[in-house]
Amino acid sequence: MNNLKLNNIINKYLNTKNIKDNSVNGIQIEGKKNVKNILTCVSINNYIINKAIFYKIDTIITHHGILWHNNLPNIIGIKKKRIYKILINNINIFSWHLPLDIHPEIGNNVIIANKLNIKIIQLPNNNFPVLIGKINTKKKIYQLIKKNKNINFLKSKKKKIKKIGICSGLGEKYLEKTILKYNIDTYITGEILEQSFYVIKEYDINIIIMKHYISEIYGVKKLGEWIKKNFSLKVKFLNTFDIYENSFYKKERKK
Repeated sequence: MNNLKLNNIINKYLNTKNIKDNSVNGIQIEGKKNVKNILTCVSINNYIINKAIFYKIDTIITHHGILWHNNLPNIIGIKKKRIYKILINNINIFSWHLPLDIHPEIGNNVIIANKLNIKIIQLPNNNFPVLIGKINTKKKIYQLIKKNKNINFLKSKKKKIKKIGICSGLGEKYLEKTILKYNIDTYITGEILEQSFYVIKEYDINIIIMKHYISEIYGVKKLGEWIKKNFSLKVKFLNTFDIYENSFYKKERKK
């Protein structure tokens, strides 16, 4: 399939033109015109690029790409090294960020809600990328916490898990807004910064922190499956969490 045609099809499916985002969504670097083999991933990195080169992949689709509106425009450091490898090997780089968080079918937030058997009250959108839902059963949530060592659960002293806000990735920007607007008792996200722990304690809510990467693994995988099903292209997802982030935490735990 033609690379620009595929870009237009996915942009339409993900409603990219109507979503304001910090990321440059869609095609970031143009490579081979004819797309045959696609590698999907959460974040672009050197390991992903090297694997794409080794397996003769012509297209990488990532959630966290190379080009961001708030990044320095200079092509220096690892940015230079990555772009150099991509250009000399003629690889297409596609990236969809917020469109893959808030999509009503394959978005990270919706998939997390479905996996936890949460009844959706309000879908996330461009203005407020938090999904609001009610719990059907606590069983799946506690199974998730118990099974996955990378998930942290801070329990409220008084509030039970009933009404939930879900915001994949760095969801702290919307934490207090969600508490005040929707009176949630539980917030599920991928990552929060220091100041949010005071908000959590002082409002006394339950918080489930999945780690940024883990909370955003779903959308890009589903997009790859959607492409494979509809266009019969070769698509493979590559998980680098253990190679980068998890290996770092394992070393820290051994100290």
